[in-house]
Amino acid sequence: WMFPKALKYAKKHGIVDNPNARKLQRVPVPVMGGVAVYTGLLVATIAIVFITHNYRIIPIIFAMTVMLAIGVWDDIKNLPATLRFIVEIALVWGLMASTGKYIDSFHGLWGIQGVDVFVSLPLSLLAGVGIINAVNLIDGVDGYSSSYGILTNMVFALIFFSVGYRTMGLLSVACACAIVPFFFHNVFGKSSKMFFGDGGTLMLGTLMSFFVFSLLSSKTICMTLAHRGIGTVALALAVLAIPVFDTLRVMSARIVRGKSPFSPDKTHLHHLFIEMKFSHIGTSFSILMM
Repeated sequence: WMFPKALKYAKKHGIVDNPNARKLQRVPVPVMGGVAVYTGLLVATIAIVFITHNYRIIPIIFAMTVMLAIGVWDDIKNLPATLRFIVEIALVWGLMASTGKYIDSFHGLWGIQGVDVFVSLPLSLLAGVGIINAVNLIDGVDGYSSSYGILTNMVFALIFFSVGYRTMGLLSVACACAIVPFFFHNVFGKSSKMFFGDGGTLMLGTLMSFFVFSLLSSKTICMTLAHRGIGTVALALAVLAIPVFDTLRVMSARIVRGKSPFSPDKTHLHHLFIEMKFSHIGTSFSILMM
């Protein structure tokens, strides 16, 4: 219901991603897919709040809303990277403060359990902002960011449901299902093709950060995973491995070349697959399999 309305609005107001030397498309493409996904997710999340009576997820709704707005604003006005970075830091900090969830335990990794607050807070802030930007940077080929969003949300859903963390499990499923219609339009649509945009990827990255905080916090039921012999930190890293380590690789290479780590180029993993003559869907499928 929401997708055609967002598509029509984006076309009418020229909210499009224009082709250039770094982009892979040849024509302008509307970039308000994140707004359509957000609408479906918002309705589902409000329903989850009423079903579970868990009002502690309201801050995540607020955080996703702010990041969606910042991302759409960036798509329209091309915001300075510094401003967006400051907003991300403030938002992740606010999310940790309002929910009380952050990375304060290594769950037995290297024999470490609890982590001192002077280590856990900066570590969580770095991880949260890093995940948001890593997810933001995978929106380069058709179907990649959306299929990755579906896959990771379903993995988190399995993790959360396995420990009886119903609210987070429902939120994960809701996000995965909200992305599905967008995926089909993005990959197979001709007149209805639309990109996720920065609004969509920043919103998705914010949710992924919150899931990681929920998974690695000592204050949640996920602590029971360690008692089953599951490496919780390794599990969280595995789900996010490709975007996070690809981003670290690309930024490190830019610094070595004497460039800003935020300077745009075509060296991300999905760009390399395209250079090897993979199709967009072939690129997305290959990376998901990895």
